[in-house]
Amino acid sequence: MVTEMLALTVLLYFLLFIFDIKPLYKKKLWADFWVNVTLTGISFTVAVLLCLKVKIPSPELPICELITSIFGK
Repeated sequence: MVTEMLALTVLLYFLLFIFDIKPLYKKKLWADFWVNVTLTGISFTVAVLLCLKVKIPSPELPICELITSIFGK
């Protein structure tokens, strides 16, 4: 089950790369290209970790601490 999910994830991200990121590279839209590559890489990493059933901690506490440090209580 895990291998099928992982294979499907890799396939879908490969298609995303071909149809979304490759045209940006060909048109030399470098800012858009690098933003898409970075965000796609982060989401691919999270998707693979979820497929492998790795427990990912919630970002709720660090975000709350950041907002509290900016605005106070």
